[in-house]
Amino acid sequence: MANKFLIFLIVLGFNSYSQNKKTIINDFSVILHEEAINKVIAAIGDIKGTNDYEVLLISGKYHWTVQNPKINIRPDSSDFTCDALVNVGPFNYKTQVVGIVKITYDNEKNLIFIKISRAIFELYTMLFGKKIHIKDIHLEDYFKEPFAFEGPKTMATNMEFMMPDSTMKKIYVQPTDCKMELKWKEICTSCEIVAADAPFRPTMKLVAPIEATKTTTTSVPQKK
Repeated sequence: MANKFLIFLIVLGFNSYSQNKKTIINDFSVILHEEAINKVIAAIGDIKGTNDYEVLLISGKYHWTVQNPKINIRPDSSDFTCDALVNVGPFNYKTQVVGIVKITYDNEKNLIFIKISRAIFELYTMLFGKKIHIKDIHLEDYFKEPFAFEGPKTMATNMEFMMPDSTMKKIYVQPTDCKMELKWKEICTSCEIVAADAPFRPTMKLVAPIEATKTTTTSVPQKK
């Protein structure tokens, strides 16, 4: 039992404190590293686009491919970077894209949202040594849904203690208020906890079961 309690303290990272002097949320913290986020993005694979173009009476087909997409977590402003490989007829080039990333934590849903809100690169060709603009590619249109990671509120647990009369008492521990802080390459979510000797009431809203719709059959009169 003692070992189980010690493991619990190590996993959740409790900070020792005095109840009457506590002023900040720091009972335990959960770290989401940018490497974990980028593993998810890498699993998506290359993002590609192709279409026809016509500019200054010159027509053709362009192709572009996004490689090495990465989210960079920073305390001041996080960003999205990638390489865009472009082929416009006989003209090829490579450009680096730097975009804007918004990171938020929804306390009620217990979700960390990472949204690429803006990432643009120019599509162009060269004609007689001059740069001819074709269009801008908005990569945020290809990441319309934010990446969502589960927050720390699911880390509720319970433990048992042997009482002096040899009975076992169960203690329930549950995260409550949480706040998010961006650090260098990390999203840190810190939480308060509450502990009680009785199970907590569920906070999720209960939805009444949906009854199956009754189907009626109509008989077709047979011809005599």
